[in-house]
Amino acid sequence: MRYPDGRSTPVARMAAALLSFSLLAAAPLRAQVDDPLSGYVRQAIEGNLGLRQERLAADRADAEVREARGLFLPTVAFDARYSEMSGGMNIGDLVNPAYGALNELTGTDRFPTDVDARLPLSQETRVRIAQPLFQPAIGENHRLRRTLRDLQGHALNTATRQLAADVQSAYLDYARSVRVVELYRSTLPLLDENLRVAERLVARGTAAPDAVLRARAERGETQQALAEAEVRSQSAMRRFNHLLNRGLDTPVEVLPDSALAFAMTVDEDHAVRRALAGREELRQSDAGIAAAESQVRLAGAARLPTVALAVDYGVQGNDYRLSADDDFAVASLVVQWSAFNGGQTGARRQQARISADQARAGRAQVEQQIELQVRTAYRSAQVARGAIATAEDRLAAARRTYELVERRYQEGIAPQIELIDARTAYTSAGLNLILTRYDYAARWVQLERAAALRNLGN
Repeated sequence: MRYPDGRSTPVARMAAALLSFSLLAAAPLRAQVDDPLSGYVRQAIEGNLGLRQERLAADRADAEVREARGLFLPTVAFDARYSEMSGGMNIGDLVNPAYGALNELTGTDRFPTDVDARLPLSQETRVRIAQPLFQPAIGENHRLRRTLRDLQGHALNTATRQLAADVQSAYLDYARSVRVVELYRSTLPLLDENLRVAERLVARGTAAPDAVLRARAERGETQQALAEAEVRSQSAMRRFNHLLNRGLDTPVEVLPDSALAFAMTVDEDHAVRRALAGREELRQSDAGIAAAESQVRLAGAARLPTVALAVDYGVQGNDYRLSADDDFAVASLVVQWSAFNGGQTGARRQQARISADQARAGRAQVEQQIELQVRTAYRSAQVARGAIATAEDRLAAARRTYELVERRYQEGIAPQIELIDARTAYTSAGLNLILTRYDYAARWVQLERAAALRNLGN
């Protein structure tokens, strides 16, 4: 339908726009060679602030393992003391009288009577080397820290997989909102033309005034829907950019809808097996059980004795002098054993055993929840995929109806209200197909997350 000067009428442009939506949406489902959203996923994994915090937590857990490993090694410590004494015990006060009596008995002065030996001595400087020889708690603590590091690593992978799903879902929300905005914008020229025709018919007296009112109401309703869709589109874009840790108003390229026609590449049972083999939450639960068992052994290690070797070398005296008469060396073998502590060790072991039992029960619950998630996501994706064919049939019928009514309207047979109704049904069918297509893509992302189908390295 064209104007006398050859320009396309708004009706023709609207039909062409809806036809492009239908052809784009009707692209056959196919297996994808490349993941169209993998670039966005990689960008989010590299820059997302929440994931960065998880990485820092993993680095901290690794540092704690190194700290626990250091307990196996000897320690070298240096300490020095210098004191000014006032009062205190002087051994000379005890020795000098005895030495004087001996001198009188022997008639000699062989024994000194001016001994000055106050305790403690004014200074003591030493180096101590200590090495644990038998301390079971050190080994158990090291194993516990390694287990906690593994647990944090699985938590990082869990967050990474969830982020990948969030990024894809956020992109689909944005792309869907863009398609809806485009559809509403393509509808406005037709509504403008309907309003102009209605005003002309009323002016000629061939139509009632309510035709203009209805045309204006319909245009106003579409403008309001367009404004709301634009706000939702902007919000969706900002949520998406936030996940990628970039400027909130950074433009986002919208991929062709055909690139998002995800194929159902797995059956339900296979999806469950993939989930049980690959979900990081199960690995987290396993690490939690191992950590609880390490706590049991760590608590039990308190019942055993500990043996350590310590070697001291230094100098001491009332003045700093380095000579054979002033230095000293001490080697000590230290054994400690807590024979009784009021049952505290047994209580700690019991607590640790209960924690291990809780972790095992939690692991079984997580496994059940994962299977439920996978089966629910799989069947939801199947239903959503089947709805696409129904939406396509509805759009094809609405398009055919619109074409027939438009032809009759051009011939003066169909009233304007019938054309408007046909156009409304055609627009609604196009909108329904857009939403149905993106709903299936979103359900597929949920299935991919639940069944751990995505390789986190991509």
